[in-house]
Amino acid sequence: MTDIKWILGSVVMGALTMFLFDPDRGNRRRAMAKDKMYSAVVKTRKQIDAKSRDLANRAKGLRHEAGEVFSKPEEQKEEQKAA
Repeated sequence: MTDIKWILGSVVMGALTMFLFDPDRGNRRRAMAKDKMYSAVVKTRKQIDAKSRDLANRAKGLRHEAGEVFSKPEEQKEEQKAA
């Protein structure tokens, strides 16, 4: 079974090499592959950036809410003393 996988893998690699290094259209295919890879990297980077900003904003909101929860009793005590 492993011999068949190695043979099949070798055939696929050979076909891919022939496809990319074709003298007639190989340059275009390599350029397209490069552009698609670059586009995928940029898209992934943008998604990661957006998710990290979202998580940072959520954490900031939770910190603010937690601060309100813990500071309200002190403010209420001060208001009661003033009244």
